[in-house]
Amino acid sequence: MTLLEVVVAMVLMATVMLGFISTFVQSRRVTESNVLHAAATSMIYGMIEQIKQLDYATLLPNYEVDPYAPVTKTPPYLRVRINQSSVVWLKVVHTTASGTPQAPVALPSPSATAASVGATQNFIGAIPLSTVTGTTSQAINLDIWVWIDEIPDPANDVTEVKKITVVYTYSYQDGQSTRTVRDREVFIRTRFDQ
Repeated sequence: MTLLEVVVAMVLMATVMLGFISTFVQSRRVTESNVLHAAATSMIYGMIEQIKQLDYATLLPNYEVDPYAPVTKTPPYLRVRINQSSVVWLKVVHTTASGTPQAPVALPSPSATAASVGATQNFIGAIPLSTVTGTTSQAINLDIWVWIDEIPDPANDVTEVKKITVVYTYSYQDGQSTRTVRDREVFIRTRFDQ
């Protein structure tokens, strides 16, 4: 084997190995992004399920000051858990039955602010990913806007119905760039006598 053959073989091997390494790095980046997206979505839907389970009459929204809150919260608010040891108070925009519903009927644009859509900002801040997945390499920035509109329809014998609209935005670092996701959930809560 000549020196030229060895050099050509090493160049070919280096090219192939460089392709493997770049594929591995890209695969790891995509996997980490998917884990962060899944963790944030899981956290959001956990909060939404808690809101769905709250008592219709007294906790949607709560106008009482929580005596156990470390800081007095301005009503109205909803109290939800992020994990076993973290509780947050989400301030809400509450429209009574006589008012015009305030919640947006479409997803606000990515550049919209809470004030521009008539919401109260609930920036929960950088939630360490260790609270969701056990890893400490990342944090998720979470902002939630909540509207509770009472929408009775007495003409059709519907007297106690509340529409809850939750717009959430979360962001995380994906390599050198910040990924931001905004979405919304709308659900109805009713009360009826059995």
